[in-house]
Amino acid sequence: MGLKYVELIKSVALFLLILLSLALTFTIWTFTPTHKTIEPSTTVETPIAETKNIEEIVRPVKLLFHDEELVTGTVDQTNIEVLVDSLQQWEIKNIRLVQEEAPPATLTSYMHSSKRTVLYYPGLVPLPVFDSINNIVDATIPESSFDRLIIEWETLANGQPTLYFINTLSGRIYKADIRPEDLDQFQTEIGDQAANYETYVTDETIGTLPIYVQKGQVEKESVDYVLEETPNAKFAEALLDSPSLGLSADLMTQEYTDDSGALMRENLTTKSISYIQPKAETSDPAIPSDLLFDSLSYVNAHGGWTDKYLFAGMNSVNQQIKYQLYVGDLPVFSTSTTTDLDIKWGIDEGEEQVYSYVRPTYQLETEAEKEPRVLMSGEEVLKVLSQGDKKERSTITDITLAYTLTRREGDSVVTVAVFEPAWYFKANGIWTELTSELTGGRELGLE
Repeated sequence: MGLKYVELIKSVALFLLILLSLALTFTIWTFTPTHKTIEPSTTVETPIAETKNIEEIVRPVKLLFHDEELVTGTVDQTNIEVLVDSLQQWEIKNIRLVQEEAPPATLTSYMHSSKRTVLYYPGLVPLPVFDSINNIVDATIPESSFDRLIIEWETLANGQPTLYFINTLSGRIYKADIRPEDLDQFQTEIGDQAANYETYVTDETIGTLPIYVQKGQVEKESVDYVLEETPNAKFAEALLDSPSLGLSADLMTQEYTDDSGALMRENLTTKSISYIQPKAETSDPAIPSDLLFDSLSYVNAHGGWTDKYLFAGMNSVNQQIKYQLYVGDLPVFSTSTTTDLDIKWGIDEGEEQVYSYVRPTYQLETEAEKEPRVLMSGEEVLKVLSQGDKKERSTITDITLAYTLTRREGDSVVTVAVFEPAWYFKANGIWTELTSELTGGRELGLE
């Protein structure tokens, strides 16, 4: 009897366990949670600065007019803006290749013959980027780049005015047509003002292409600015993934990381931050127009245009692009402080990503003081450079007025940036200040 009761109890217990299992399974399948579903955060981080359009970043920085033997020009952005605005209204069509690798003599003829205006861009501008600012009506636009835009404004027999897009590095020349009424507008609004600009001169012994500089003595002001520092954490939040979950900071070195392996570090000595995503390193080249559009979007995404930065050039082979700081109409260079945005792209898991990003952390907050300065004339600068070694002279590609940035830091928490006007020349891709040592001991500056 006892054995029968044991077996019966086992059977009943097994039956109850089966019922309990079914009940639990049904409950899991039909259970509806009573708490609210967690939605993704809709909070938009406050950008560091305002966004900018491509026409504010990709701009010519010098304008020359060739009329018979006289060459006049300007670097004044107010004057250049008049032509840039006019150019946006023109109808540009029938872009075609004229020459693939023109020699320097041919490039000089196209750029510096009489009745021609030259717009100087500091870096190679892809034609699709130019089209996004202006009006090219062609159905297809070549993925080619230029750094000089030439407007031919003499009266032609066929009445068809012409633009030339020239790549001074490769020698490639493209040609396009504009409407006669567009040329009339140019001559009325811009051409008639050319006689009022400064006279420009060149020295044929310097560079492989003519380099024109302002002829007369230059008067500029040195400017002091109080620097405002953007907190490192704000850049970290903008550049790193999930900062609230994965962000960590080493208070001694000011390094920030995230779960993806990206690293952001503050460089106190140069007033900058450097970001790197090691997984995105690549040797693949970029399409130049994509590189510029993507970089503009990237900086806009975190409001990185903290001051006036202009497109300064790119190397599409290694996917690198640079934007230079400007104060007024002049670029800013420094041996102690970062003065540009330097972005290098890469690919991670098939997706384009920024591999490295170096940029200033400061912003020019308040203008503190100005003092007049008198610099060497352009003629004197050419004379100094023409006395150098012939081989070195041939490597010079540009000469410009610029600002040299130094910092004045004392016991105060306030950092003052000092911008001193100076002459610079570019050789082998590097900008060098024309210091008193290079000019035979002559003092530059206030006289």
